Amino acid sequence: MKVWAVRLAEKGRELASRISARMLAVGLGLGVIAALALLLYLRPPVSLEEPPETVAFFQIGTGSAGDEYFAVGERLAAAISRPPGTPPCEGDLPCGVAGLVAVAKSSAGPVANVRAVSAGNYDSALVAAPVLDLATRAETPFRGEKPITNLRAIAGVYREALYLVASRNANVATVADLEGKRVSVGTPGSGTREAALPVLAVNGLGRRTVTLFDYDATAAIELMLRGQLDAFFLVDALPSAEIASLADRGSIVIVPLEGESVGQLTRAGANFLPLEIPEDTYRFVPATKTLGVSMIWVVNEATDAELVYRITKALFYKGNRVLLSGPMLPGLLPGEEGKEEEWLAIASLPVPLHEGAARYYREEGVLPADEDGDNSP
Repeated sequence: MKVWAVRLAEKGRELASRISARMLAVGLGLGVIAALALLLYLRPPVSLEEPPETVAFFQIGTGSAGDEYFAVGERLAAAISRPPGTPPCEGDLPCGVAGLVAVAKSSAGPVANVRAVSAGNYDSALVAAPVLDLATRAETPFRGEKPITNLRAIAGVYREALYLVASRNANVATVADLEGKRVSVGTPGSGTREAALPVLAVNGLGRRTVTLFDYDATAAIELMLRGQLDAFFLVDALPSAEIASLADRGSIVIVPLEGESVGQLTRAGANFLPLEIPEDTYRFVPATKTLGVSMIWVVNEATDAELVYRITKALFYKGNRVLLSGPMLPGLLPGEEGKEEEWLAIASLPVPLHEGAARYYREEGVLPADEDGDNSP
């Protein structure tokens, strides 16, 4: 019995020693891991440019996937994003806002974008200047709503052309010649519609004198080629693939938008800019004066001023030009070199600049120190 008891005691001591050794090894392992984690947490940054470990998402409301608004939104998102782990900004390489991940969101268009940013559903959005102006005055398509006064501008980021395209057989050489014609002004809520209607209005034209339709560009082009439509308005890029295709057929004229009446739309503080379509842009189309429509990047007035300042700075950062402009998407103002683009970026703004954006423009000498960028009427 004693022998059995001694052997049992020896086995117990052996098992206990094994357990102790294993627990000691596990404890030491956990201690090493904890020490490494603490070291990584408390380590100093590799450089002052090292991005934070946190990430913030920033939405940009655009338009339908594949249209100009969405394409612009994607480029803006690429330019201002700089997720954690991105290499430090060096030289003339692209550089966004540390810790920021921007995302282009498809939407129903500029009218929906205005409401979404005002309500706080989007962080920011792209809106045609004429639509933004109507929102501040609660006019159609915002009639019946309260004036939207809590939107602020970062910049006019893109400049499109307003085209008045007429069938060569319609005998339309000026805006006045549209009287009695069949004309499409674009779909309700579109930037095209809100740009076309003021042009007709200043020329004394409307539903009583012109047969107006609400077709989108695809339908308008098809109907005009069939002879069922005399002309249509379109806000699009310069150059425009749709217009180029029609011009190659030799079946259209681009009607000039000029003269004293149209000049009312380009006065200081107005929503349009004078623009010329250069000769040879389109086949059989001479140099033609028209109107430029600014695409405004807006945020809610409550958006953090420091964040908007950093976004605006990234927008015009030299290294980001490669991300913002190119032959496939001309006209993106921050993508061009020179102060002229920064001046144009704050022209024709129907709403005041956000305080963070205004700070950037003042530092660059684009905005006088005593101005806040409020160009609204």
